[in-house]
Formats: sequence, C-alpha cells, structure tokens
Amino acid sequence: MGAKTALLMYVEGDVAQALRDAVELDRPATEALVARLLPGAELVAVEDGTLGSNINPRDGLLYAGVFRGLTIICAAELGEIRPADLRPGWLAEGAGRRVILHSMHSVSDFLAFAVWRADGTQERALSLNPDDGIVEDHGDRLPFEQPYWAGQHPVDDDDEPYPLPFHPLELGEDALAALCGFVIEGWPPEDMPDLYRVPLAGFRPGGPKLTLERSHGRRIAQPSALDIEAQVRRLGTGLDYLIVDRGGENYLQAAAGDHYGVPAGAFHVERREGGPDVHFRCEVNTLEEVVEIFRGHHKDQDGWGDHDWQQIWL
Repeated sequence: MGAKTALLMYVEGDVAQALRDAVELDRPATEALVARLLPGAELVAVEDGTLGSNINPRDGLLYAGVFRGLTIICAAELGEIRPADLRPGWLAEGAGRRVILHSMHSVSDFLAFAVWRADGTQERALSLNPDDGIVEDHGDRLPFEQPYWAGQHPVDDDDEPYPLPFHPLELGEDALAALCGFVIEGWPPEDMPDLYRVPLAGFRPGGPKLTLERSHGRRIAQPSALDIEAQVRRLGTGLDYLIVDRGGENYLQAAAGDHYGVPAGAFHVERREGGPDVHFRCEVNTLEEVVEIFRGHHKDQDGWGDHDWQQIWL
C-alpha cells in the first residue's frame, strides 16, 4: 500500500456530491482562508494542484480550495497528526459545518481520522500505528469500523504477529470511503468523485515569524490568537509548558505547577526580550492570569499587568 493523506475538510451536506460539484475554485475566498489559517505568514503562491495530486503535500506546502458547501485543506502539517493536535484555529474555521480530518501514511502504517459535528463537538477520533498502538480512541465507533474491531480483518503475517488487530491502512481506506466518498487505493465506491478534477490553490508559507512549542505535540508555526489561548488553557491538564517564540531571543514561556520546580497550584511565566540581561519571571496563581499575559504578548503589547516580574539570569 502506498496511500498517504493529509486532509482536512469542512462540509455542508453530502461530501461526495460536494466533491463532484467542486470544479470552480473561489480563489479570493481561498486566499482569505489561508491568510486566516496562518495569520501574519508571508504566503507565496505556487502552481495550482488538484485533490488527487496534492492530498499529501510535501513539506512546506499547503493546498486549499473553497467551494460552495465545501472547503478543502491539504497541508504537510496534517501528515501523521493526532486529532488532539489539530490547531484549534483550524478546527474553529469549520464552525457550523461538519469537519473531517483524515491522515494516513503507508511507510509508518499510521492512521488518524476524526469527525466533528457542526456545533464543534467531537463525534469520533481515532489515532493508531503499530509502534505506539492505539493513541486516541474517542467517541462511538462508526459503522464501517465495527468489522475491524470484531476481528474480521486480521493481518496475515507469517513472520510475526502484527501489533494491531487490523491493518491501519485498510481501515483508513474504508474511512475515506465512508466519510468522504472516495478511496486512494482499493475498490472505488459507486459514482466516486474524480479527485483530479477538484482544483486546489497552492501556497508556500515563508519562514515563521512566530512559533508555538508545547511539552507534547509538534511545534505550531504562525499560530493564531485562538491557537495560543487554547494551548495556554491546557497548562496543567495536558501540557506541562509552552513557549511562544518570536525569534532573536524574544520569547514568552509558561510552566505549570509540580513541574520544573514550580510550586503546586501556581504557574511560572518567563519573558526574554533579546538576551540574558533582559530575562524576567513572575509567579501567578490562576490560569486566567497566564492567559491574559499571553494575550497581551500576541497583540504586541506589554500585557505584563501588575505582576511582580523579577529579573533572572540564565
């Protein structure tokens, strides 16, 4: 199997029909969408592509398309992504529509898919691979999954037992068929859309001016205000620390209590403004105070409030 996907879709109504109708790209709306997805990023247009050719873009590229009742995003950062690590800002972009994430990789046998309802609540999320096992398994299993979990699709391997009860890519193809109306490999569904007729605009984002690093999960380039605030609110309940880096030894970071010498129930926030002689720390007792500091920093304001910032030397 050589199937790879890095796909996010926002859809109203039937996905397969929306894909069959997606023949005329709304370019101004697509450009505006990408600007919202990567706020502040320098975006260079590259040659247009199609969903069939660019469902798994190479590193540094993003393809997108806005159509009536359907929005498509294919981005390298969606490759081998856990649903829990999807940018909050990208998820929020689909408000009022069904959101479908599908990511699989034939080299690592990685599969993740997730569905969110129009009200933003998660209906289903699954992430697994043979090295890490089942990483996420949230919500009721969907009908197309049932035979796999019931043991009806065992992996035939004469050398050694496969670490999972089924092959992720086989389930991944059935997930694509059920959720999106098409497959990459395997038996095509009836009246399957021609993915090579679905146009997508291509972009190469420039080097990030802002990055968000977390104790768990990959770095986020050009995070939105919503991305940052959502991650800050996970401090202590999913994240131990996070860092918003503007480059040039300019960053803001926070750590939750019971980690890195921070007292239980408290948070340490540090800011560095160009070098070791301008490095400050304060201790706050509520997550809301941390949120306010990071909000101010993202707006390029002080945001330091009345906190007792102490200079430290590292």
